Amino acid sequence: MKEYYSAERNVQIVIALLKAYNIKKIVASPGTTNIPFVCSAQNDSYFEMYSCVDERSAAYMACGLSAESGEPVVLTCTGATASRNYFSGLTEAFYRRLPILALTSTRPLSYIGNHLAQVIDRTAVPNDIVKISVFAPLVKDSNDEWDCQLKVNRALIALKKDGGGACTY
Repeated sequence: MKEYYSAERNVQIVIALLKAYNIKKIVASPGTTNIPFVCSAQNDSYFEMYSCVDERSAAYMACGLSAESGEPVVLTCTGATASRNYFSGLTEAFYRRLPILALTSTRPLSYIGNHLAQVIDRTAVPNDIVKISVFAPLVKDSNDEWDCQLKVNRALIALKKDGGGACTY
């Protein structure tokens, strides 16, 4: 199978760092804004892809995969209201210390509060759902690239820190 990667540099960075941290399992609820990541991972034989259209069920699938394998699992969906369906599963992951990385794609932060479709304010995350939440920007220059790498690394490190738990990107 020919490998295809998104031209979006932040997606390329995430893919490369998931490999560097030996994270292979991905539960995807495909949508419009996470297509670059899902297609890139789906076309890379390194990753084990699982599809679940219902985000709430996907979060529990990720918990089960992580509990059974002892490995971190990526959970991905679009970043608007779909990501709110992860709350119950991420709460479970948080208290069970399961290393789940919720990778939710969203629109620019500047869109928040402007009544645009599929844009919700996700800047405040309940303290018993995730250990860390980062926003990795679109990469336009070397400063953005450094910022993106730093933030994604922080989230991946936090997956196992202090016994593990859920993180979002």
